[in-house]
Amino acid sequence: MKTKIIYICEAMGGGVRRHLLDILGNIDVEKYEVYLLYGSSRVDTTFKNSMQGLEKRGIKLVEIPELKREISLIDDFKSAKSIKKWIHKIKPDIVHCHSSKAGAIGRIVSKISGVKKVYYTPHAYSFQIPMISRTKRVIYIGLEKILVSFSKKNIHVSFGEEQNAIDNKILTKEKSVVIFNGTEIIKKKQDTSVGEKSLVVGTVARMDYQKDPWTFIKIAERIIKKRDHVKFVYVGDGPDFDDIHNYVKEKKLQDRIVLEGFQQSPIDFMSNFDIYLSTSLYEGLPYSIIEALSCGLPVVATNVTGNNELVTNNYNGYLFEMKDINDGTNRIEKLLNEEELRRELGLNSFKFHEESFLIEHMLANMYKLYS
Repeated sequence: MKTKIIYICEAMGGGVRRHLLDILGNIDVEKYEVYLLYGSSRVDTTFKNSMQGLEKRGIKLVEIPELKREISLIDDFKSAKSIKKWIHKIKPDIVHCHSSKAGAIGRIVSKISGVKKVYYTPHAYSFQIPMISRTKRVIYIGLEKILVSFSKKNIHVSFGEEQNAIDNKILTKEKSVVIFNGTEIIKKKQDTSVGEKSLVVGTVARMDYQKDPWTFIKIAERIIKKRDHVKFVYVGDGPDFDDIHNYVKEKKLQDRIVLEGFQQSPIDFMSNFDIYLSTSLYEGLPYSIIEALSCGLPVVATNVTGNNELVTNNYNGYLFEMKDINDGTNRIEKLLNEEELRRELGLNSFKFHEESFLIEHMLANMYKLYS
């Protein structure tokens, strides 16, 4: 008899969507009967295009329209009622909740409904946001302290995320497990040489507060003023896209700072980068950097939770403090100046990915936990 699993998530976009699609697209359907209960307000094109393939694999997709990120007593009550109905209908052995809203409603309803194995993956806690008010931070931590009793374990995607939870007395080490995100090997980056070829510094990220795209643009602006054969590429859209697009156009930098917008297959762009730059303000364990490692890229990234477990100074890249445009610029310039250093750090990135971040590793650890 198959083990029945319900995954619950309100955010089918970005890194959370990527994580779930990797699980749903690779989980052993001979062993597990799998259901996904998802919110429809944050569904991106990639998920929509994947739905038919998931259903062919036997994954049952259940839309819960009221399951939204924003707090709404009416919608939250309706979504809880729908989730409870499906839990009673399916009678799952395991419920695995992803991200904050689904983590709250899903855990409470599952516990009340008598599910024995309930897991929660936060994908970065809300209280990790660096600029939130003290009041909100206290509220978010308080809620997590209460909700932790509704799950068997919290699954963290990085040791830094886990330590954050322990330091804030949300849980004990025994209540936590760390399972790194995993990806397939994409393509080993080919050697590059300067010559007349443009070197490409790129990123794949949403243009929103968390990813701090303006720091990327400011670093790019400083470097292209001094270097003719360097181009910056930003793959991703989001709430800041229009403002940044207008700024780049106003400064007449469209040929040197290329905004690709949302792309169905961003890895096709990433494999042509020479250096990967991440300017995030907070993370869980970012898929974009893991994919950069799989492409054999040296990485320059902000020194925040998640990033600093993927990037080690002088081994596979460099870390700089968030919003520090000067240091970020200097780190990029060092790599632009030294071709052999780029090659060496890129090879280390590729080896690190093979050792620690293959999708097979992630699934094996998940099966072990579920058992």
